[in-house]
Amino acid sequence: MTNVDIRPAELSDITEMVGLLESLFALEEDFAFDAAKQAKGIQLLLEDDHCRFQVAEYDGRVVGMCSAQWVYSTSEGAKSAWIEDLVVAGEMRGRQIGKRLLDSVLEWSKAQGCTRAQLVYDQDNQPAIGFYRHQGWQQTNLGVFKYSIK
Repeated sequence: MTNVDIRPAELSDITEMVGLLESLFALEEDFAFDAAKQAKGIQLLLEDDHCRFQVAEYDGRVVGMCSAQWVYSTSEGAKSAWIEDLVVAGEMRGRQIGKRLLDSVLEWSKAQGCTRAQLVYDQDNQPAIGFYRHQGWQQTNLGVFKYSIK
């Protein structure tokens, strides 16, 4: 699909990006949608040089997005990219947009000196699991805990 542009997200994209997160969070029981919090999170990522948010734009609207941010990894002895928020609008799925978004944040990550990328996924989201496997991602034995700091 040649009419879809993959580009860095801008502050003016936040409203549409929040809408995409609402559809993603509807699939993931660990997250509660809160438009104000999600908008703030996106803004923080956009303003941080250690982060990259890419969007897919079609016909003047944002139809997909994916983010990467790097951290130092003691196991790698280098930077490692944390991939989040890969989502494509329902009517646009099946057109390689997710792959293109993921590839673009991985290219950014490599340019930043990252030697590994990782992500978490909802264990009930079988389409996402299948997508990542198809893209060559390998499942690990690592689990994820969360702790709310208040």
